[in-house]
Amino acid sequence: MIGRIVSWWLACWRQAITRDLQFRTQTLLIAIGALVDVAISLVPALVLAQTARTSENGWDESTAVLVVGLFTLSTAVLDTVIGPNLLRLDSAVRTGELDLLLIRPVPAFLALTLRWVRPAEATRLLVGLALVIGALSMAGDVPTIGGVLGCLVMMALGVGAWTLFWINASFLSFWWASAEPVQAIVGALREAGQYPGAAFRRLPMLGFTTLVPALLLATLPAQVLLGGDLGGPLLGGAAVVGIGVAFTAVHWRIAIRRYDSASS
Repeated sequence: MIGRIVSWWLACWRQAITRDLQFRTQTLLIAIGALVDVAISLVPALVLAQTARTSENGWDESTAVLVVGLFTLSTAVLDTVIGPNLLRLDSAVRTGELDLLLIRPVPAFLALTLRWVRPAEATRLLVGLALVIGALSMAGDVPTIGGVLGCLVMMALGVGAWTLFWINASFLSFWWASAEPVQAIVGALREAGQYPGAAFRRLPMLGFTTLVPALLLATLPAQVLLGGDLGGPLLGGAAVVGIGVAFTAVHWRIAIRRYDSASS
């Protein structure tokens, strides 16, 4: 089964790369759009950084750029692999496309969440990496190997936690006649993840690290990279992912039992 799943997903990647190479102009526009999106994201972060620095809240422009860079890396992975599928989920449920996924020789949950891939979005990884390097150069900090590894682990937990949150929000398509507007809400909530922790008070910080884990994407990884405590964020992130996995498994079973074939 594992070999079958790996072969199937590699085939999905080959098909996606072939499609992007066929439509080169569209791929180029996606890459340009990614650059513009990152540039726009930097503006409010830098403005808040300037304000925070004058009030001595403990962070500056380099920290803001670092968080935006890590946020760009995390969201690039999400939008390359997960986003194209969840944005289609509402339509798949309403039009009966889900029927075809249920009869495939791979688990339906994986087919529903990993089938479509958008390689052009991966170009944002280069942009995010450049921002991270630039931010560390601005600050004059050289992160330790432990800090880098801890940051990567936290980012992996953040991507996993946000994926689970996004999946469960998208599963509202099984309960409502149309849940397409939910995607806009999820996208707006995710934007909170591009600001350092000093921008949040205690209660919003708790909410954006547990129920809506946007700060796990970049904010907490940035703190770890700069030498902050790893133990607490690591345990908290692992707990959020563990609870999310259990909740998603139950939600999927209930949702798929509720599903009536739209094509019948």
